[in-house]
Amino acid sequence: MIDVVMPKMGESITEGTILEWKKKVGDAIDKDETLLEISTDKVDSEIPSPASGIIVEITAQVNETVLVGEVIARISKDGDEDKPEKDEDIMSNDEPQPLLNKDESKSVDLPDEQTVSSQNSLDNEEAITLENKSTIQAFKRFYSPLVKSISLKENITQEELDSITGSGRDGRVNKQDLLSFLNTRSSPSHMSTTEKFTESDSILMQDKVEPMSRMRKKIADHMVESVRTSPHVYTTVEADVTTLVDVCSKHKDDFKERAGVNLTFTPMILDGCIRTILEFPLMNASLDNDNIIYHQNINMGVAVALPDDNLIVPVIHASEEKNFLGLARSTADLSNRARENKLSPDEIFGSTFTVTNPGVFGGLFGMGIINQPNVGILAVGTFQKRPVVKETQYGDTIVVRRMVYLTLSYDHRIIDGAYGTRFLSRLVEQLENFSSERIKG
Repeated sequence: MIDVVMPKMGESITEGTILEWKKKVGDAIDKDETLLEISTDKVDSEIPSPASGIIVEITAQVNETVLVGEVIARISKDGDEDKPEKDEDIMSNDEPQPLLNKDESKSVDLPDEQTVSSQNSLDNEEAITLENKSTIQAFKRFYSPLVKSISLKENITQEELDSITGSGRDGRVNKQDLLSFLNTRSSPSHMSTTEKFTESDSILMQDKVEPMSRMRKKIADHMVESVRTSPHVYTTVEADVTTLVDVCSKHKDDFKERAGVNLTFTPMILDGCIRTILEFPLMNASLDNDNIIYHQNINMGVAVALPDDNLIVPVIHASEEKNFLGLARSTADLSNRARENKLSPDEIFGSTFTVTNPGVFGGLFGMGIINQPNVGILAVGTFQKRPVVKETQYGDTIVVRRMVYLTLSYDHRIIDGAYGTRFLSRLVEQLENFSSERIKG
């Protein structure tokens, strides 16, 4: 018997949602034949069968979200009996597990009337005797490691956790259940606000109601989680990008012939960001509890608008190792494949800094929401001709220049205003002094 588990499709992926089963119980399947389709954040992937045989059990249903490593189906190999070879293999993942492990037990106070008897260990369940039956039942409810981790981080009590109605299989509490509870918990006036906007009589006959798409829901979850996680600070500066425009206009034909892609402003801005981040490494860091992680590589996330008006952020990994030609080709390739839904899961995870460009659509400037676990995101406004005052040897003069607003959103837990502003000021210098020599590499 072969257990089919939810695969790990990327470094940061902890769960996947079943979209469609290509086979049903009783069907024969060959090794590497597509068994099901899953969704991990913004990417849908087809999952091949790990072995040839007969599908004897499907344990996860369509639209169900399952943690990485959990069994979702079982395949009987050709010639095998429809049962595991070993008794140990039939242990069900549905068996209720204690919420507390050995290490967590120190932080929970049990009622005085409960008696815990052990040999300096909780490894032996038979050594634990609890007179409070309701408490026994609560401890036997299954909670995934992810749910327990979030609960500890958000200081959710055992009583609160047990009160949450789970939407997962067998009533399990999943990540979304917990986040929904936290949203409700964090708002003292949630009852009146919720009722105000969900009462059916508030929907007029002519109003159109449609459910959010799966991608839109995931984007919404990411945005809410980011705002809840990071105290956002915003700083805006103005940059003279006349030189960028001149370089692009003068060399676009030669560059297209040489590189095979169009010369655009995006790789120019990315190049400036990379050079600046090398001088300000904290902008390329992330937080792990009380630890600051300085990432070795600069993995640039580039926000791309999709044809359905949703947003996706493909990642240029180790961008500091690429020359300008490599940046331009990577940017064009990832953007094109993102719009065609041809990105792999790893190509949208692992960013350490993100650039978004509302200026493409005419936005004067933007205030981006940090792409977790990044600590910063740069929003680039539209390039606009404006009269500006320039100092000359003959005094001040008014000239027409191409100007752009750059807005940096950063995590105030580890980045203060002085550091963020100095980063932006240095970035302005990089862009204003952009040399045509850069695009030759």
